[in-house]
Amino acid sequence: MKLPLLFSMIFSISGLYAQLYIAPSEKSDSYVYVKDRVLFVQDEVHLIENKKDKLTPNIYLRKGSQLLQGDKDSSENKGSGKLSVYQTGTSNAYDYNYWSIPVFVNGGRLDDYIYEPQSNLISKRSNLISGLDGQSTPLNISNRWIYTFSGNNYSNWLFAGDNFDLLPGEGFSMKGVNGNNPNLIDDKPINSGSSQTYDFRGIPGNGLIELPIKKEQVLLVGNPYPSALDLNKFLIENTATTGIAYFWDSRENGNSHYLADYEGGYGTYSPGTGVYVPPVFKKYSDGSETGTTGKYYERKISPIAQGFMIMGRTEGMISFKNSHRLYQKQETDISVFKSSENNMSLNLIIEIDSTYIQKLALVFRPDASTEEDHAMDARKMNINPKDISWGIGNQPFVVNVRPKISEELIPLKVSIDQASELKFSISDLQNFDPARVFIYDSRDDLYFNIKTGYLKMHLEMGEYTDRFFFSFIENQPEETTKPVIGSPSESIDKPENILLNSIEIFQNNFHQQLEVKMLYDSEISSLRLYDLNGKIIYAENFRLKNKEFNLPTANLSNAVYIVKVNTTDNKELTKKIGVKN
Repeated sequence: MKLPLLFSMIFSISGLYAQLYIAPSEKSDSYVYVKDRVLFVQDEVHLIENKKDKLTPNIYLRKGSQLLQGDKDSSENKGSGKLSVYQTGTSNAYDYNYWSIPVFVNGGRLDDYIYEPQSNLISKRSNLISGLDGQSTPLNISNRWIYTFSGNNYSNWLFAGDNFDLLPGEGFSMKGVNGNNPNLIDDKPINSGSSQTYDFRGIPGNGLIELPIKKEQVLLVGNPYPSALDLNKFLIENTATTGIAYFWDSRENGNSHYLADYEGGYGTYSPGTGVYVPPVFKKYSDGSETGTTGKYYERKISPIAQGFMIMGRTEGMISFKNSHRLYQKQETDISVFKSSENNMSLNLIIEIDSTYIQKLALVFRPDASTEEDHAMDARKMNINPKDISWGIGNQPFVVNVRPKISEELIPLKVSIDQASELKFSISDLQNFDPARVFIYDSRDDLYFNIKTGYLKMHLEMGEYTDRFFFSFIENQPEETTKPVIGSPSESIDKPENILLNSIEIFQNNFHQQLEVKMLYDSEISSLRLYDLNGKIIYAENFRLKNKEFNLPTANLSNAVYIVKVNTTDNKELTKKIGVKN
């Protein structure tokens, strides 16, 4: 007979119940069953293995339950018993998950930790197989895909296989399984065909856990506790790292084990901004882009057993602490691509050859610098043949955090392996509404306003490290007469020609006309006006050298329209206008 203990006895505001000890009696086995709750123990947990049924753990954490322990990092959990906690991963045998182990055992194989659920209480040990494809029923995990990572290139993946001697806090890769398991646990199938439930069993991870790291070293780590991890706090406090986390994401429903067929990349999370930038997937056969971008996820909380990459800033130690732990149920909702609410930010969107989109986040904070700031500026993990990034020092970045300085030229790094067409635009302005936003071309000394439209340009193969810049004007210059967009103003002198060398498109509702001006040495080659359904309202190709053009709009309905202007030097600029007659 197994007797469940009442777990409510450990909850005490006064903290009188500082320890948890669970052991079988002479007559029966014992366990604590926790459902949809947080279990808090101030000091250590001591578990003694059950006698009659050694597969019966001493603590069950079910339906999102988690174990939290006090901030005393020297407290060690101990004993011969086990805690049982579930986590799910992809079920496809071709797709990788990055894991960590939230429990400790005296064993050296992955099947000493991972069990196959049979019911809420009963699980059996999983099987490690040498075949390529894992299976859900029975739970067969292929040992061919169990690797760790420590280094800075692909050759630094280290095969673990059966010899699973990872340190607490180290992460590992593991592919999922094929098939399904319809058996229900808490009214959900163990494997519906899209996710596999694993039962992690062992002494619960607790206290201070440390790993060494070197400068520029990339290390696969993971949440080592049977509770959620405050990823923001962990990354910000670990100053030996860059303070940025990288998460593997790949094309869903893969169907090959060959490296050449893999399609994926690393998403980037910056805790100082709350920004997560999904990866642009690439093919590992030739490094080319697939045209697919990963999903957006909320990343500030790391769920139980989740693995991720970090990068060394200096030589030192990485520390996991009980103070990094918190109770947070795992959410499946996809987040939006934005920074935290208090930040001013925008996203620079670059579409390349109409195939895929690279997103770069720009965040303004008064405490940031123009150099790399810990836990804020995020380096790029994926370098693609066609690649665009923020340039900070000699490194490419996907998240750029800096003080807000109007008219500052913020460098972009552009690298393309063949002639390509680039399309620049912006999105998701938060707490920030500049008068104008520009892409500056230093070779031609031209500014292109992309505040409400886009700039499209053709570039030849090459590296462009000091040609293109991002800039903005925060406040519109004051005028004593009717404003004419693009007019020079003596109040703007840095850079001195930021209002002159540009293309300006302005809907002048006072005079009921659309005004287009070329403010540099080029002419208008064509103009198109569309409604929001894509219907052409007006079109004209210019044979003469037109530097200005006014289109009467008195006969148009009050609505929003799209203007597309092409120039004789092969530039294209679009803008939305609002007609109000």
